[in-house]
Amino acid sequence: MAKKKSLMMFIPGAIACVLGIVAFCMMFLQAVHFSANDGGISITLEEVGYTGAQLAFGYEEEVLSASRTILNFNIMTTLAFFLPLIGGVLALIFKNGFITKIVTTACFVVGAVFLFCTVAFMPVGLPEASKDAFDASMWALSAGPIVAGVLSIIGAVVCFFKGTIAKALTR
Repeated sequence: MAKKKSLMMFIPGAIACVLGIVAFCMMFLQAVHFSANDGGISITLEEVGYTGAQLAFGYEEEVLSASRTILNFNIMTTLAFFLPLIGGVLALIFKNGFITKIVTTACFVVGAVFLFCTVAFMPVGLPEASKDAFDASMWALSAGPIVAGVLSIIGAVVCFFKGTIAKALTR
């Protein structure tokens, strides 16, 4: 019976870890796409966009054998995708303590907020020449950060109520 109780204590941490890993994997889906509204005519181009990995780590295009930097490294987008992963791993590794609960929940919450602000963080990774021409109203959030943000919110709830969930499972 004692072995079953100790095993049940790790289930909420494992759930949080899986949620963090899946939220991190959303980095490889499209994060932003071009969407303009000009005089009542709405134009949405799903094929013109960037993935979360391109926004986070930078992106270069090769045009006529010359490399052109489109996006630079963006620390805010990198944190947005890595914080849920860090929170999930910490929830799995550490036992249910007050400080652990605060840190893991904060990782998920801050990650979710940053994920929903991905379009606002785009200028951080733009080259200096492109920052003047950037208009945030012409870009829209795609499915990757939205799904990752929702998973991060669920992960925050699981981390916050980790002890309660574990106690309910051991009854």
